[in-house]
Amino acid sequence: MVWQPTGGMTTQDQDVRVGAHRSTMDKNPLLTHPALGTVKPTQFNNPPPEKVFGFTPPRDPEGAREVMMLWKGHSASPSQDVTKPSPDFKTLNKMAIASGLSTAKELPAFRKEHGDVMLKTAHEVAATSPSRRSGVPTIPASKAGSLFGMPSAHRSAETVRSFGPEESPMKYLVQGAYQDEWVRKNLEAEAAGTGKSRPYIPPQPTKAVLGHSYGASRYLQTATNEEPWKMSKFKTVGPKVTKYSGGSHLHTSASRAPAEEAGEQ
Repeated sequence: MVWQPTGGMTTQDQDVRVGAHRSTMDKNPLLTHPALGTVKPTQFNNPPPEKVFGFTPPRDPEGAREVMMLWKGHSASPSQDVTKPSPDFKTLNKMAIASGLSTAKELPAFRKEHGDVMLKTAHEVAATSPSRRSGVPTIPASKAGSLFGMPSAHRSAETVRSFGPEESPMKYLVQGAYQDEWVRKNLEAEAAGTGKSRPYIPPQPTKAVLGHSYGASRYLQTATNEEPWKMSKFKTVGPKVTKYSGGSHLHTSASRAPAEEAGEQ
């Protein structure tokens, strides 16, 4: 119920508003209230359906439908024989100069008098020109030494560079031999990379390396039990210092006594 200034009571009407009513009120979500038991409607200020956003390209009269679904016969363009040839101004200028006409005012009258000088069509040029071949091919004279085309064994430089010096046999292509050849070449390349197929070649030593190795071998050589070298006059002279080394002390003392006795005598 809504209070009335007259003191009466009446039913609530959604259409009745107090004050000014603007069109923007219908799109304002704060002023719009949903009906009881219904969802609140969206209040987007959407443009009309015929509104197009962005650039509107011009419509192509020949679209996909016209290209794929409509059949149109081909209308051939008129050939040079059907169309009227244009005047041959180059020939007309040469004829005018030969006739003694050199001014621009005299040329139009001369061209009207010689209106039959026209450019020749392609068929006329091909028929009259001996340097160009006509539409009908000519068969060369049959001679003993004549060779038509290229021999089957001929291979140009471009063909040799791209496909090799010889033609590939057809049986290799049918049997799949090129696949085995590819596998074989890859195995050979892999073996060459790992060094299994080639023997190991040791590096050649230099003179400095040989000298260092000889000195190291002499240094690491084990000692032998040979008697050290002495001069012949010193071989009978005994040592002056006694040293016990497993029985050598007795031998040294025994050998020294005869020498002392001989010196006293």
